[in-house]
Amino acid sequence: MPVTSRVAGAIGLLGAVLTLALPPSVEPVQAAHVNGVAASGTSSQASSISAAAATPGTVSNLQRKTSLQRQTGLTVSIDDVEPVALTPGKPLTLTGSVTNDGTTLWTEAQVYLEIGAAPATTRAELDTFASQLGVVGTRLVAYRLFDQIGDVPPGHTVKYHLTVPYHRLPITRTAGVYHVGVSVLAGNSTGRDAYADAQADTLVPLLPADRSSGFLPTSVLTLLPLTAPVMRQSNGNFLDASLVSLLSTGGRLHNVLDFALQAPRDSVQVVIDPALRNAVHDMAKGYVVQTLKESEAGQPGHPGPGEVEAAAWQRELHKVAHRQHLSLLPWGTPDASALSAHAMPGVVESAVAAGQTYAARNSLDNAIIGWQPGGLSTRLGLTVMHKSGTSVQVIAERDLPRLPPGDSDYPPSVVTLRTRLGPLTTVVSRRDVAGNSVTAGTSALQFRQDLIAEATVRSLLDDPQAEYAVFALPFDWNPGVATSAVDLSKAYHLRSVVPTTPRVVAARLPTVYHGPVEVPAHQPPYPFDVIRAITGLRNSGRILTGILRHSKLATQVFDQRLGEAGSAEWRERPRVAAAMIRQQTAAFAAQTSKVTVTGPTFVALSSASGRFPITVTNGLRVPITVRVHVKPQNPALHVDSIKNLQLAAGQRRDVQVVSQAAGSGLTQVRVRLSTPDHRLFGIPWRFNVRATQVGVIIWVAMGVGAAVLFGAAAVRVFRRIRQARGSGSPAQPEPGA
Repeated sequence: MPVTSRVAGAIGLLGAVLTLALPPSVEPVQAAHVNGVAASGTSSQASSISAAAATPGTVSNLQRKTSLQRQTGLTVSIDDVEPVALTPGKPLTLTGSVTNDGTTLWTEAQVYLEIGAAPATTRAELDTFASQLGVVGTRLVAYRLFDQIGDVPPGHTVKYHLTVPYHRLPITRTAGVYHVGVSVLAGNSTGRDAYADAQADTLVPLLPADRSSGFLPTSVLTLLPLTAPVMRQSNGNFLDASLVSLLSTGGRLHNVLDFALQAPRDSVQVVIDPALRNAVHDMAKGYVVQTLKESEAGQPGHPGPGEVEAAAWQRELHKVAHRQHLSLLPWGTPDASALSAHAMPGVVESAVAAGQTYAARNSLDNAIIGWQPGGLSTRLGLTVMHKSGTSVQVIAERDLPRLPPGDSDYPPSVVTLRTRLGPLTTVVSRRDVAGNSVTAGTSALQFRQDLIAEATVRSLLDDPQAEYAVFALPFDWNPGVATSAVDLSKAYHLRSVVPTTPRVVAARLPTVYHGPVEVPAHQPPYPFDVIRAITGLRNSGRILTGILRHSKLATQVFDQRLGEAGSAEWRERPRVAAAMIRQQTAAFAAQTSKVTVTGPTFVALSSASGRFPITVTNGLRVPITVRVHVKPQNPALHVDSIKNLQLAAGQRRDVQVVSQAAGSGLTQVRVRLSTPDHRLFGIPWRFNVRATQVGVIIWVAMGVGAAVLFGAAAVRVFRRIRQARGSGSPAQPEPGA
């Protein structure tokens, strides 16, 4: 609940009971209450204090005469509520702790229960509770209804326990949600008039006793994300050991799993990033931590810590998968809205494909949930996510500024958006729960009480739009280390709550939404350096997978790396992200560079057609398919196209290129490789071709000349032979014959 500003002063004492209940001196105080869990106050000396009249069973606030000067450091928490809903005949018990983080010794501290007389039965009334300042209602100061916890020294925490019989609660006892709080009053050991006040509050419903009174349970979808940045290099090594603290006891990912395990079977929808699941699996088998500098310097890194923690978390996740609905996010949780705005839908497609492949390989549900962190959904982003193959789209209520509320002021849980591809149905998650914003620090107890409070109010309303509620917890939500002490079964088994799944909610009749889809204005733009790095990775990866198009493993690796590159997490770490992406791009390019083409240095053609050799070499350890593009600079030289070439691992293959010349002259020829879908790559091979065409007339003339020459020679020889025979002497050849 909201931060509370308190007015404090001297308390009018009524009888011996109140004398026992309150410290002997008081001072003006300001209390701060965060998330309905704990609050701290400030204290200053009062130059003048006037007491207000007090009524039996209450303590009135007094007007402050001086400004507040310093923080007391006193906080109070509500750690458990029993029962989760008010039950006639059963006492209401609140337990928690009072902590002194300041330097002042607070003495004779007492903890009191406060409760509003009338319940909230509408959304507006819940919102009023959320914004309420000061005492939440009647403060019970009667003997035995408060807890005297004594002194609270600096740096210490003291437990409290409040139990109030149901018949002593000053409430109307009508069905609805009651505002309940605790407050701490303490004195100052310095001897000066002092008064410290801290407060925490929560919501406790009271269900109607008559089941036939029109009370209909609320179908509740609880979306529980499991995500974290996966900092891995192209060689598979981890950039750091940051995941270990998240997986260990007390870490965020550990606490979220604990929450899912405490919930009853089939009550929450766990949605996990497959990149995270895969990373933890690799950590559990032993892994290497290697910084970018170590990688660039050729240093091997060192064994990563947390192998035991990763294995333990993996076992807990396995238990959760058998208890709760488990679905996958697209690989790496890409920022679909930002990527779509930069004309990169292929990154989202790769992330969804990688998630589907991972699900099939690990026998998981292949229904990929399209869910953007932090309310970052745009109409284009939703369209691209849907087109990529996600089964259910989730959008935050705050991204739909013109979402019409129903009769109960609750917005619809399913809407249809108009997109360029046609109508698109999306599940709408609430911006708050029972009027309270759910933040990263909201405790498991507060979420439980807020959930059942809103579900109860919705169940009391006669509005079809209030029958379904979608509560999507933040991607960085940490329910706290005390999650295991929070009994969630009592919430999800309450009469006002019926757990459901995304598919059930998405199948409802949607409301048509006509307004814009807008991300929060304060969101920083997606880092340009990361976008530029993704562009390089996309182009490099498509070339490698293009020549390895028969390798499913190569396609899977590329989809995973591209999905990770477009992660929404990189808004917070653009430099490291861009460096890792460029490293992966270089790794893809290094593989592609092992496929080369060479040819002759010079070719001379003496006719209109001819052949020359081209050599393609596959330096990879896997088969490839490539195309050879031969392009003469002069179009008078035509080269026949070459079919796709398939090369085995390590194979060197010669190809005879057929050409036709339409004239004579010298021209340069460039030979380059490409993927079968015509993506050029590698270093081109260049050489010159000289075409010399001799005409037919010249060849005829040369033939005739040769015939005349040989004919003349033959005639002369014949004549000499005849002359020799006529003279009777041997024939002598003439000089020069």
